[in-house]
Amino acid sequence: MAVRYMGSKKALAPEISHIISEQNPTATILDVFAGMCAVGTQVAAKHRLLTNDVHAYAATVASALFTGAAIGPTSIVAREELLRNFNRNKKALEGAVEYRLRQEDKFFCTERDLSSWQKGLEFYRNEIARPPARKLVGLSKIAEYKQDPHLFPFCLITTYFAGAYFGVRQSIELDSLRYAIELAPKKNKNRYLAALIDAASRCATAPGHFAQFLVPRNRKTFAYVSRIRSRSVLELFFDALDNFPDPKCAFRRQNKVYNNEATALLQENVDELSQVELVIYADPPYSRAQYSRYYHLLETLVLYDYPSCDSKGRYRADRFSTDFSLKSKVVDAMTSFAAAASNTGGKLYLSYPRNGLLSSVGSDVQDILRLHFKHVNVATMRPLKHSTMGAAPGEASHRVWEDVFYASN
Repeated sequence: MAVRYMGSKKALAPEISHIISEQNPTATILDVFAGMCAVGTQVAAKHRLLTNDVHAYAATVASALFTGAAIGPTSIVAREELLRNFNRNKKALEGAVEYRLRQEDKFFCTERDLSSWQKGLEFYRNEIARPPARKLVGLSKIAEYKQDPHLFPFCLITTYFAGAYFGVRQSIELDSLRYAIELAPKKNKNRYLAALIDAASRCATAPGHFAQFLVPRNRKTFAYVSRIRSRSVLELFFDALDNFPDPKCAFRRQNKVYNNEATALLQENVDELSQVELVIYADPPYSRAQYSRYYHLLETLVLYDYPSCDSKGRYRADRFSTDFSLKSKVVDAMTSFAAAASNTGGKLYLSYPRNGLLSSVGSDVQDILRLHFKHVNVATMRPLKHSTMGAAPGEASHRVWEDVFYASN
């Protein structure tokens, strides 16, 4: 997947998987903060896998990886199932933004010498000045779409994000694919949505996430944006389908995906979880950065609910906020999570960097775990590079020590 995920354990996942499998060869694994499923992808070949994430886009990716058909639809199948409805929606949207499309094609797609880059920059600035969720000519009011998100044509990305995170034509293609996916066979929906998430991530005019969009300020940066705006969402979508990762799953039919806040999941499903030999793998947020700010657009693309939005970044007004990323609440959040994990009767492996938010407030992961588990130790420790996600000037990543704690009763 092309999504650059904050704090991803991709580099550490093989070692974590090996430790878990060696010590618990017959256990059911619950990846309770699954994200883009780095650890789940490693353990699925040997274990029944339960994954959870509070964000719908992450749960969708997990469903496509671990619970769908072992071999998903190819681009050939997708063309047969999607293109007719894709073209129907696309035609309707093109008529509503005809002038903007002509201007975009003129400045971003056809004039490769960029001789008109200054006029193109003016067009770009006019585009990002448009308020989000602005009604398009000839289409229903946004309030009507909020009441019924399935109104034709689908236009959420075009009305909220065109000109900012995506070009106008790219936005039309995203909306039209989303419309076609909604009408596609249910068995293929999660795989199609996961490929759409991948395509959106690869054509966004953004620094690897969606907390902000890029604004060109000179000829060089305008040329860079122009190259990104020239990418075809449709072709990237087909490419994502044909190169979709298909992890081996030993228990595909028994795997399960949850979409809940992690502690709440453990509390609400304690009876079910306590009936199996359970190992919980937890990779909770460790900094003050709220994940929902960086991936709000992917969440909206999956939910497709025409949300209220605010700020320059056009974030969902109802985006999720975790206590794990709040200095005033992180200790209570970790304590409640540890208690809920212990109550399941399962074993816990928990990843956390030494410079995480807990340490900044004078607390310690092991001390919290010892309040609820009889045995606590460090299963492994490794240096990792954590991406700064463009949050500050300087290096793109910084080196930290990551501890993986083991706790049991």
